[in-house]
Amino acid sequence: MRILWFSVTPSLFNPRRNGHNGGGWVASLESIIHEVPDIELGVAFKFSDSHFRYEKEKTIYYPITKGRFGTYKSIIDDFKPDLIQIFGSENDFGTICGEIDIPIVIHIQGCLPPYHNALFPVGMSPIDFIRHKGLGLRQRYVGLRSEAVFRKLAKREIKTIQHCSYFMGRTEWDKGLIDLFNPKAKYFHCEEALRDSFLQGKRHWSWRDDKKKTFISVISRPWYKGCDLILKTANLLHRFTDLDFEWQVYGIPEMCFYESKYGIKANQVNVKAMGTASSEKLVEALCNSSCYVHPSYIDNSPNSVCEAQILGVPVLATHVGGMSSIVHDGDTGLLFPANAPYTLASLLKRVVNDKELAEGLGHRAHQMAQKRHSPQIIRDSIVNIYKEIISK
Repeated sequence: MRILWFSVTPSLFNPRRNGHNGGGWVASLESIIHEVPDIELGVAFKFSDSHFRYEKEKTIYYPITKGRFGTYKSIIDDFKPDLIQIFGSENDFGTICGEIDIPIVIHIQGCLPPYHNALFPVGMSPIDFIRHKGLGLRQRYVGLRSEAVFRKLAKREIKTIQHCSYFMGRTEWDKGLIDLFNPKAKYFHCEEALRDSFLQGKRHWSWRDDKKKTFISVISRPWYKGCDLILKTANLLHRFTDLDFEWQVYGIPEMCFYESKYGIKANQVNVKAMGTASSEKLVEALCNSSCYVHPSYIDNSPNSVCEAQILGVPVLATHVGGMSSIVHDGDTGLLFPANAPYTLASLLKRVVNDKELAEGLGHRAHQMAQKRHSPQIIRDSIVNIYKEIISK
């Protein structure tokens, strides 16, 4: 089987040249595919490189400097795939759907129409990007344009979904969206791969009796990722409890804009922006933490949550998107409503003071995540999906 991927990340071609600082889950999936002898893999990806094609070990790589249909068609003609897999329906790779005769399967990541709906936290509007400090000119421009851009891209994504016949996903949320936009499409369940640092099993979370509690969150820059919720919750804990804590936020270098918008200084409420970290550093931080908190206003199945679970870290996450498919409330984690700092503050107090609860949540999550992210199960699933689509 000749399988051609279209991805926004360079996978194993140059795994450190992306925001994941270690390759991300697409790179992990490529490693799994390398174990299948009868698959010849090509990977086309957004990357600044003037060469058309590279052959490295078991994969042919196609860097894409400028995304356009003609470029995508040239890559397809060169590789001659039996099947094309597109990672994410939100990017412009979907323009090939309905334009070529080769079967295409889209691997759902997020989905922009619901993200557009949850773009700004409650109380935030575009005028804030002019009024408040902490943003450079480019970030202000992005903020002012984000609503219009998301609306445009959301419409394009719905069109892409309606022109594709096959999809892979892993939550009831993304399955429901495909059924809403394209009820005639075939949906396949396939879990996502995790980075090796989290799968190796060298470290595992255990309860710590430290007086100072440590919360970990891993987020990115978009407004809907919940940076505001972290500051609001930390402020409540600082004001109304005697809890000694530090909240370490990985993935962002600072939170000056949110500090200005909500009038809460991060360092005054024990919140610390940690910037981007390697997967090894994250494993260390998570295993030394009290719990993991995922504050996003919308998400499908964030790998940061899955990575915390497979280490056995107790997880608290917003009940949004596909979260309930990976966190079973009260069993493998705790779910709370979006924009609910008072609820989150109460849950944090409870978890860090209840050893039996924290250990139970972490242990059951670890067991579930081991099975869910098994490389062997993922490999067999994706190979069977490829074979079924090609046979049709």
